[in-house]
Amino acid sequence: MWRWNRRDPFLENNYYHIYNRWYNKSILFKDEWCYKKFYSYLIKYVEEFNWQLKIVSWTFLPNHFHFIIHNLDGTGTQVSKFMKKVQWAYSVWFRVKYPLENKGTGTLIKLPVFEWRFKAKLIDNDDYLYKVLAYVNFNPLKHNVVDDINNYKWTSYHQINKDKIDKYKDLILDELEF
Repeated sequence: MWRWNRRDPFLENNYYHIYNRWYNKSILFKDEWCYKKFYSYLIKYVEEFNWQLKIVSWTFLPNHFHFIIHNLDGTGTQVSKFMKKVQWAYSVWFRVKYPLENKGTGTLIKLPVFEWRFKAKLIDNDDYLYKVLAYVNFNPLKHNVVDDINNYKWTSYHQINKDKIDKYKDLILDELEF
């Protein structure tokens, strides 16, 4: 039976570009506290899955996020479990912080917070890895969130070796889409 969110199993010792956007392209990082809360869930669950996966790079934008995850798990199931926990925790927190009234009845709307389960693309070589690293870290520039990446704190750009990705910056901003 076909399922819209079916995906190939995650392979051991491979990198994946993971991303998702908010339902209906809404803005879910409404304030600084939202960014901090999402980041806190990311850190919490990275620690829980620390021997099974590693977050290599990340960025949060007002209506979507990107991660590069190194899957260390042989079964390939931990990435999905990790993403489920991060997204579920943030969704519950967000719905409590920003309850949406359903036509005055006082009940919460049962809309999803995220558009999809999540999307994942295998990164199958080093050159592609560096391009995706650049794409993820320069994504705030690509979407005109900031003019200078040094002024944007919700990216791992400030924590990584920039020598390997800076050469792709112009290519990312002009041509590449992932």
